[in-house]
Amino acid sequence: MMNIDKTIILTGDFNIRDSDWDPNFRHHSSHTDSLITIVDSLGLELSPPSNPGPTRFADNLRDTNSVIDLVFLPPSNTGFGRHTLHPEICKPSSHVPLIIEIGIREVNTDINIWSIKEDSEEEKEFMFSLVQGMQNLDTLPIRSQANLESLVQQLAHVFKNAWNTHSKQKRITKHSKEWWNQDCTDGLNKYCESGDLKHWKEFKLVVRIVKRKFFDDKIHEIASSNKRPWDLISWVRKKSLPAIESISYENHPCNTLPNLWNALHKSYNSAENRPVNTRLLNELP
Repeated sequence: MMNIDKTIILTGDFNIRDSDWDPNFRHHSSHTDSLITIVDSLGLELSPPSNPGPTRFADNLRDTNSVIDLVFLPPSNTGFGRHTLHPEICKPSSHVPLIIEIGIREVNTDINIWSIKEDSEEEKEFMFSLVQGMQNLDTLPIRSQANLESLVQQLAHVFKNAWNTHSKQKRITKHSKEWWNQDCTDGLNKYCESGDLKHWKEFKLVVRIVKRKFFDDKIHEIASSNKRPWDLISWVRKKSLPAIESISYENHPCNTLPNLWNALHKSYNSAENRPVNTRLLNELP
């Protein structure tokens, strides 16, 4: 979404007939004033369609076709005054679909990050540096806050040094591939230096092997570790559980108001009329 201009679009069925946008209606609605106040506060204006016409067809002979589906846009937007009505595809609805195209500008979204490739030699060296650094820490008994803060600072220094030593800066672009590794880079550089067709075929072979290994490992991980087969398909995701949970009391759901009240009463008044041992208060300092 980084390359989409910040645009406010206000559109839908406003259910307001007014002479300002409906040429077949001669009256002014009091609701229009409230709508225009909101629209003006957002810096929007009414966007006329490129093919004006009714946006809702009457469903009986006593009523007339009307314009109640509107689009409000900033006047500077490329889609202002260019949306179209499509009455030929409105059925079975009585409302005419409105189609608008919003321009998306192309921008450079490259991001530079520091990282360590998973299962790489750098990762092994990073872990070795961490273990070695933590082994050299002073782990004498911590007897004061100052000792604890000193130990935490030493531990943070170990992590910082290991990360700065073994991490590499990488540039993330829209063309970046998760499976790309150093073998792919070496093969591509070799072809770029020679321009030989043989080296190009070698590079393509390396890419094919690397991709197969990457996806085979991913399939194995999903099949044996996290048990989430839907991760293999980008358009299928695990369905989130509902954000609510039914109240239960004594292993029975409280589906009625009397049950809810009974659970509330017994939960918060369970100690009522029970004897209290106040001698425990004498032991408090």
